[in-house]
Amino acid sequence: MYKVLIVDDEPVIRHGISAFIDWEKEGMSVEDHYANGAEALAALESLSFDILITDIKMPLMNGIELMKQAQALCPWIKVILISNYNDFEYVKEGLKLGAVDYLLKLTLKKDDLLAVLRRSISMLEEERKQDSELSLYRQGALYLERKREEQEMKRWIVQEQVSPAAAACAPVWLEEPYACVYLTLDGAEEWRENSGYLYVQLLLEDLQEAFYERMEKGSALLVAESSLFLIFPKQEEEAAVRQVQVWKKGVEAEWNISTSAGLAIGQGAGRLLKGYAESRFACQRRFFEGLGGLFESGGPESNHEPSLPDLEHADDWEPFFEMIRNGDPASHAIDFALERWKNRALSPEQVQHEACVLLAGTYRLKAGAKSLPSEQLELIRKTETLEQLASFMVGELEQNCMSIIPQLSDNGYGGQLITRALEYIAAHFTENLTLQSVADTIHLSKSYFSLLFKKQTGRNFIDYLIELRIREAKRLLAQDDSRIYDVAQGAGFKDVKYFSKVFKKGTGLTPVEYRESLKWSAEP
Repeated sequence: MYKVLIVDDEPVIRHGISAFIDWEKEGMSVEDHYANGAEALAALESLSFDILITDIKMPLMNGIELMKQAQALCPWIKVILISNYNDFEYVKEGLKLGAVDYLLKLTLKKDDLLAVLRRSISMLEEERKQDSELSLYRQGALYLERKREEQEMKRWIVQEQVSPAAAACAPVWLEEPYACVYLTLDGAEEWRENSGYLYVQLLLEDLQEAFYERMEKGSALLVAESSLFLIFPKQEEEAAVRQVQVWKKGVEAEWNISTSAGLAIGQGAGRLLKGYAESRFACQRRFFEGLGGLFESGGPESNHEPSLPDLEHADDWEPFFEMIRNGDPASHAIDFALERWKNRALSPEQVQHEACVLLAGTYRLKAGAKSLPSEQLELIRKTETLEQLASFMVGELEQNCMSIIPQLSDNGYGGQLITRALEYIAAHFTENLTLQSVADTIHLSKSYFSLLFKKQTGRNFIDYLIELRIREAKRLLAQDDSRIYDVAQGAGFKDVKYFSKVFKKGTGLTPVEYRESLKWSAEP
């Protein structure tokens, strides 16, 4: 709806013009009308109009002066002059200033006024179309320029240097303080598995476009399979955090995703590489503190990544392996590892590396197991938080490593027979196993099996069976508050009194005392 302003010192002319036209039908509305130019100018200063119909000669301010002032306030406004025969010199001046046309008061007709009004609307629509095309062209040119800046900055990061020549050609806004944000898509691996690799890439490109739409200056770089690096001017003290939080919250709601981000502040093109490293390192805190946060960098001094540790020399992990050998709950062994990881300045990759080495060490406790399967290595690498890593390791230890299958004295035919027996025992130790029943599974006599078992494993069959059952009892005691009788039955002991005696002999504690010790050690 185009807004029309009528100005004339004669009420009959003002009201006549208002009554001439079916304004709504023509896509217009008469917003107001005034008796002189001064009143009309006051209205123009507070409201915008599209068409001005004005008399030339009026008290206080004439129509020509009003036209000049109106064009200064609303450059798009179309002016239609109303004149008398003796106003022709003013009419000529008005036409030079850009008036659409003039109409004589004495011969003013509806059709003449309507024709000039329609012409004014056509001019407004054509100008708006041209303005829109120009705006799109300028936006496109600006977008291309920002993409050029983006590629140049990506080249600096890949080459790990900003040459003096490149710095001299850098965007002007880099000379002022700017924010560096390393943004990572949470749960990217799950997105890839459920929706495909291409979907994740398209999602990151959508986030990149959203950045360019909502940030007037800055660049967004695709720097990893699930990460963006954003650089934009820092407006004022502490404003960068608010800017990132608002933008981050907006895109998360629009795309129904979760992201984590690291923030660092830089100034000057030469500082960009440090800003990238610091923001990326800050984002890694999501591994220790949880997903979805915005983590501020502590500066260059906090951006230190030690080399991957050698477990045999850097730390004493023997208590961890001792817990595994003793059959203590897997969660307690992992709690020990978590305590060490939280108290040392390690990156997520370094923690994952140590987890692989620890898990591989527990696999070697099993007869015939030489190394950690590649599938487990990959699953550890994909964990996004320390909590996820701990949960995965507990599951692996409980499934594969809590029943120790001892190393055998040789890998010959005798070793192969005992390996088969050990696998059978591991699968059935809670049942009513006997030396004879196990010997039958590998088609040996009871006496020969007993000798061969002792030779290959270094222990008696019954001692080994009791050890497995005690380990299972420890696991059950750590899980819930079941009755001791139920724990004994679940671990393969038929007599609860006998169970209590052998449990205390093997651990130094009664089952009740052992359960209490677990609760005590779990308290902060």
